[in-house]
Amino acid sequence: MEKSGFFNSSSGDRVYDATDFAAYFGSLVSNGIFYADITNLQVTPVSGMTVGIAPGSAWINGYRYENTEALNKILTTANGSFPRIDRIILRWSLLDRNIVAAVLTGTAAAIPSAPALTRNADVYEMCLAEILVPQAATSISTGNITDTRLNSSLCGTVNSLVTAVYE
Repeated sequence: MEKSGFFNSSSGDRVYDATDFAAYFGSLVSNGIFYADITNLQVTPVSGMTVGIAPGSAWINGYRYENTEALNKILTTANGSFPRIDRIILRWSLLDRNIVAAVLTGTAAAIPSAPALTRNADVYEMCLAEILVPQAATSISTGNITDTRLNSSLCGTVNSLVTAVYE
């Protein structure tokens, strides 16, 4: 089937929805955070088991995300015997029709690993930071947070609108 767009409607012959626009914008803008400011969506400790996500914006699969004020996320209570690694993520959900910041809680283990990101047709997750939650921890420090925003396999930055043109 051939498709083209976007043309003005004449008597209702042109109907477009969000997926049409997302497909268009998704072909021009890559997934990632907008890195105009070094603190864009940066994760930092707040107090106790709470971390904060700074204001900022991102782009996932043709859809825009914006956090306009500091956003706090509370981590699950630490395990008494083993450390774990949690992830602070942005989750694009076609089913829920939104992008939200969330915590992916890891599994406590002698040698912990970060939980897997979901990336399929319905859900796409980008990792802003990994947080080492030490055994029996009651607070998170800056040293426990690994910033992953610039890691292109986990998050990355939005790239230019057109990187190559092929005929």
